Amino acid sequence: MNKHPLREFKETPGASLEGLQSLLAEDVVFSSPIFTREVVGKEMVSKVMLTSTTVRDGKFTHEFKQGNETVLIWEGFIDGHKLVSFELIVDDEEGKIKYRSVAFKPYPVITLFRSAMYELLKDMIPEDMWELQKNNLGNIVTNN
Repeated sequence: MNKHPLREFKETPGASLEGLQSLLAEDVVFSSPIFTREVVGKEMVSKVMLTSTTVRDGKFTHEFKQGNETVLIWEGFIDGHKLVSFELIVDDEEGKIKYRSVAFKPYPVITLFRSAMYELLKDMIPEDMWELQKNNLGNIVTNN
């Protein structure tokens, strides 16, 4: 089985922002548990994805593909703590990534990852994507 282009990209030394952007659809949607809502658009998604590779180390351990959907499992470390991610990638008819959703475990290590990402992206990602917001009734809303 051929590796997904995103996996190949991440496993190639010297990966660039432009190289990553070439894999993404213009209106790509990225869903991550570190944000309160999805990140949308090639420019913002690529910056978030590339930043994540600077705060953790690891490798892909599994890949499963069916049609235009791919599941990747990644294992690595952040600050010496094991982090595992599971991601679903959906490609469009041109082979570009149109949707990517990632989940992590364990939760305490996710908080380390989120904190590291916040420090690097807080000036680019709006504050309401980092924190749950309350409406005037005191109910939590996610701005979706």
